[in-house]
Amino acid sequence: MTSVTVRLGGACLTLLLLVPSVLTAQMRASERGAVSQTIDGTVITIDYARPQVRGRDSTIFGAFVHWGEIWTPGANYATTLETNRPLKLDGVPLAPGKYSLWLVVQPDEWTMVIDPRVRLYHWPEPDSTADQLRYKVRPTTAPFTETLTFTFQDVRGDEGTLLLRWGTTEVRFHLEVEPRHPLTVAEAVARPLLGSYLFRWEGAPDSMPPSRVTLAYENGALMGRWAPAPFPDVATFQLVRITDDWFLIGSVIDGKLVDVMDEWAFEFARTDGRVTKFEVWSDNDHLDGTAVRE
Repeated sequence: MTSVTVRLGGACLTLLLLVPSVLTAQMRASERGAVSQTIDGTVITIDYARPQVRGRDSTIFGAFVHWGEIWTPGANYATTLETNRPLKLDGVPLAPGKYSLWLVVQPDEWTMVIDPRVRLYHWPEPDSTADQLRYKVRPTTAPFTETLTFTFQDVRGDEGTLLLRWGTTEVRFHLEVEPRHPLTVAEAVARPLLGSYLFRWEGAPDSMPPSRVTLAYENGALMGRWAPAPFPDVATFQLVRITDDWFLIGSVIDGKLVDVMDEWAFEFARTDGRVTKFEVWSDNDHLDGTAVRE
């Protein structure tokens, strides 16, 4: 065997060894993407291929995607939704897990199909099974979007919106999660805590006047008013019970709980069975301040 033959053979072997990595890294017309959102401890992830309009009819639906077609909102392998905690999608309950998403497209009303099988290619279309969840959705017209896009919007408290856009069409899906902590408090638990307290920051000079914190029981929740408030978003707040006399503080906007702050906790103290004060602790076990009942 000549040295030229040996060199050629070695080059061919090297090329063959490289083929698998080349194939796995090949360019795709619809590149894969993913987007995640955490809503009160629930992590929701959409994994999908992202086709582009690329000069086709910008309406897309009824043309490139035919009426009556069972279409995964993406391309190639089916778009998936994964959640680590119970989730409601447009009111439809989903257990923690991973699902493939499909849409039956029609001129006016579409059907969402949620399938527990995830490694499905977009063609042939999946068969109907008893394990699938189906419900109606209504698309609307939107500004032109070249690349199919999922985004999360209006994330507040225990809910949010998943928005799908492609061409001049959009579909909105309402997300609702289970709160990590109960948002209501039994009246018997709340009653001993109610009233007015004078709050002072730890280390503040005696010349600084205290703030007043007033706690009331409203519609099953333990609500507070802080005046003057250290931050605008806690002027009105909700206490969320985590255990015994420990509570997290939640921001309330327009009457809606929108944020529960892990970095702050209220600990109530009792003397002879009566609540006499509470302390505010930061998440690094630092005492930030103390409030004494008036």
